[in-house]
Amino acid sequence: MTSLSTPHQDKATFLERLIFNNRPAVIVICLLVSVFLFWQATLIRPSTSFEKMIPLEHPFIEKMMEHRNDLANLGNTVRISVEATDGDIFSKEYMETLRQINDEVFYISGVDRSGLKSLWSPSVRWTEVTEEGFAGGEVIPQSYNGSQQSLDLLRNNVLKSGQVGRLVANDFKSSIVDIPLLESYPDPQDQGKLLASSPTNSKTRSATSSKPKTPT
Repeated sequence: MTSLSTPHQDKATFLERLIFNNRPAVIVICLLVSVFLFWQATLIRPSTSFEKMIPLEHPFIEKMMEHRNDLANLGNTVRISVEATDGDIFSKEYMETLRQINDEVFYISGVDRSGLKSLWSPSVRWTEVTEEGFAGGEVIPQSYNGSQQSLDLLRNNVLKSGQVGRLVANDFKSSIVDIPLLESYPDPQDQGKLLASSPTNSKTRSATSSKPKTPT
């Protein structure tokens, strides 16, 4: 009995003959493909880029990428810059205004109080090396009373504290209150109250020597 062949069987037979009749060439082609794929595998590099995990087309992300250099190393913080409009920061009126802002910010819900920094913070200290060893203390000592002698001592402490260019402007015209925020807000429903309760939004300072700038 003669079996009838189908087009599919004829095609399969042609492929079989093509492969098995040209085995050396097929082996060489497979070897070349394997070498090429192995070379490509050596070029694979793990990528952990943060940009590949976020929607770069989103308007918020586009704005963030536009200002990424300005936002570098800021972290989850708010900075209030208090500027002296008349003279420098070493005046009784300015230091009183700065103290009021520092105290009000300290009690705002959502602020990490342990990391709050300003010239009034006990953690901001000065150090120096003397003949007897190291000496240091708070930038604003407990004996500060707003007198000219206290202000002169404050100026010396600021210069020795290393805070010029950080908490204090290079021209001594302003200083900042560095406010770290908690990672989880105590009341997620009222996160907007943090900036709404900021001293710069709650009232205008009456001291003529200083004014708070917009928080950054």
